[in-house]
Amino acid sequence: MASALLAVALLGGGAYLSLSYVIAERFTHAVRYPVGRAPMVAASVYEDVAFLTGDGLTLRGWYFPTQSDRAAIIVHGKDSNRIGGEHRMIEKLADFLVTSGYSVLIFDLRGNGDSDGDRFSLGYLERRDVAAAIDHLIGRGFREDRIALVGISMGAGTVLQSLVLHPNVGAVVADSSYVDARTIVTEDLETLAGVPSWFTPGVLLMSNLAFGLDGEQVRPVEVVRAHPERAFLFIHCGGDKLIAPHHAYELRAASANPASDLWMAAVCQHSWAFNTYPTAYEARLGAFLESQIPAHAPAASH
Repeated sequence: MASALLAVALLGGGAYLSLSYVIAERFTHAVRYPVGRAPMVAASVYEDVAFLTGDGLTLRGWYFPTQSDRAAIIVHGKDSNRIGGEHRMIEKLADFLVTSGYSVLIFDLRGNGDSDGDRFSLGYLERRDVAAAIDHLIGRGFREDRIALVGISMGAGTVLQSLVLHPNVGAVVADSSYVDARTIVTEDLETLAGVPSWFTPGVLLMSNLAFGLDGEQVRPVEVVRAHPERAFLFIHCGGDKLIAPHHAYELRAASANPASDLWMAAVCQHSWAFNTYPTAYEARLGAFLESQIPAHAPAASH
């Protein structure tokens, strides 16, 4: 009897892990949307850029220079690119920041757009992409503390985690971030992969064993907690069904800095605060960035 129960347990465990592998294999692939056109950003000039990550991938993007010593990097979310979807959210944010006097870099994360790579990892690997983008701007002469990071959805979780590699950036804005991988996978696995949430441990395990994607290291909330010296701007939609509002509240609570702020946009869907309330969004973003990276006298062009 005992041996029969053991056999059933082993069989069940094997089936659980096998299915977890299948889910992980499918779940960790990004949907690629090639860019295929020139930018539609209100800038007088731009450059096509390409730069290498620390693990050897080539990332591609656009750089918009201004006569300023301040720069901003905008980081898109899962299954997107430097354009920002049909509503061009990333390009429109770039418009605003260029007009506000920031040189702007927008690029495709690994596995997205025109960049190298295949899988996504909720920021575990993508933080290297943001680090490479920061290094690219430093190579152009910008000081790290004069560079702002603005991330959307997975891009928000990624810019928070990039502080592990570049803790001295000037400002961090996280629009629609999650607190950690285990929580968001548990909450969204049934919606995104069609399987119950109790597959979460197996999916995280197989993602790590098979693909080297350690979801247990994806903990943006712990990065926020580790930086009480830094102010953050968190933005979230009250009607977000993909990344529930509690993530934003927990992230804000994790910051001990009184200058940190959370704007909970009342009626909008996931990461649509800018699309729904563009004027209010620009006002809050502009004021926060100015508080963290005050304007200096114009410097030579980069």
